[in-house]
Amino acid sequence: MRLLGTVAALALLSTASAHAAPDLGKMTSGELTAFTKAMPKGGELHNHVSGAIFPETFLKWAAEDGLCVDVAALAFRPPCTPAGDLKTAASVLSNDTQRSALYDSLTTREPGFQGRSGHDQFFSAFGRFGLAGDKRPGDELAEVLDGLARQNTFYLEAMVTPQAAPSIILGAKVGWKDGDLAAQKKALTEAGLDNLVADAMVETDAMEAGARQALKCGTPQARPGCQVTVRYLVQANRIAPLASTFAQLQLGVALIQADKRWVGLQLVAPEDHPSALANYSQHMKMVGFLTEQGRLAPAALHAGELSFKYATPGEMSFHIGEAVHVAGARRIGHGVALPHENGAEALAAEMAATGVLVEVNLTSNDVILEVSGKDHPYAWLRQRGVPVSLSTDDAGILRIDLSHEYARAAGEGAGYADLKRSARNAIAFSFLAGEGLWIDPNVYRRPAKACAGQLGAVTPKPGPCADMVACSDKAREQWRHEWLLREFEKARK
Repeated sequence: MRLLGTVAALALLSTASAHAAPDLGKMTSGELTAFTKAMPKGGELHNHVSGAIFPETFLKWAAEDGLCVDVAALAFRPPCTPAGDLKTAASVLSNDTQRSALYDSLTTREPGFQGRSGHDQFFSAFGRFGLAGDKRPGDELAEVLDGLARQNTFYLEAMVTPQAAPSIILGAKVGWKDGDLAAQKKALTEAGLDNLVADAMVETDAMEAGARQALKCGTPQARPGCQVTVRYLVQANRIAPLASTFAQLQLGVALIQADKRWVGLQLVAPEDHPSALANYSQHMKMVGFLTEQGRLAPAALHAGELSFKYATPGEMSFHIGEAVHVAGARRIGHGVALPHENGAEALAAEMAATGVLVEVNLTSNDVILEVSGKDHPYAWLRQRGVPVSLSTDDAGILRIDLSHEYARAAGEGAGYADLKRSARNAIAFSFLAGEGLWIDPNVYRRPAKACAGQLGAVTPKPGPCADMVACSDKAREQWRHEWLLREFEKARK
């Protein structure tokens, strides 16, 4: 999905203060919030769509769809006859006490809610709100796209699980071949895994059609989200049985090769779960084998989402290294444990030299891992030249947005140049197809020769630069971002 209206984009910029100072450290909280909201942030590379929806929206949908709420478990339930603890979602919506308790249950806004740690509250919330969004993938996507557009951000790589149940079931049917990955792949192919690819493409079509309808794209009432370009990352469940995880990854590689909307792989679920820890190295081998270390499909893997609170020193010593060296990951989600890795300095230097980006989720890492401020490696990564880009992880559960993460980064020592690099990195290190506009991503001093001297213009001049932008999805998104960035900075001079 993609639409860019020049007038609409300029309208978003018009809310910016013409006198905002570039020294972020001197800004008040209000100034910093307004500044980061208006700042073009390039895109978001780490966004779980279902976890991005706020509970207010889920409850509204549940009421419209006739769902019930278990007011004891504070979770959505299928349509039901109200009785005992089961109440209609519509009645909960109008009951102040029950509504507030439900919002506490579905987010991390209330520390220690029901005696749970931030970690446990976060990961358990998915099971409580899932029913409210299961039949609304298009509405969920529309919410995320519209939210980004309101923040002057127009690219998203959304994490979604295509054919979630069928792929799990097919993997279980085939069974685990004792680590013979070639035999595993062959058995899944013979069992009809390729049929799921066509089904996933139909599923994607329906999701995007639902989002366009919700956003009123193509009509005079089109909402800002219609302007956002979206690509998808295949989520595979790392705590499922090995055969099912493999099936989801194999489906993902096949889908990426068949449909340009799907651009990369991810492994999701708690990295510190006993099953995830026990199978971590096997999972890395799976990804490396199926993708041929990234040659068939790129991977952006959750790795190093660990702290002493939830993992041992031994467990924190190798996950990112294996993601890079065994799986061939081109991006690392979270990466909090990188300084604890064996040979951490050498690994960081390698990631800086080869362009392996870390997706940084400051609030998520604080809430789940209790790692924040000076204890977080964000500054350490920047100092070593490791590419980084800020993202939200699960904005609805955490009750944040992308601008909040940029403001938080500034409050923890990042300067405007750091935020600007994060925004550019979100496109340069995306999995968008085509050549980029920068010869030196993460540094941004050398534009591609064809477009030298033109970046920041509304449109490229006819000739090599225009041809490059027309032929490359990545260059096209970078061109848009550079223009938005130029307008943003001009407004502040």
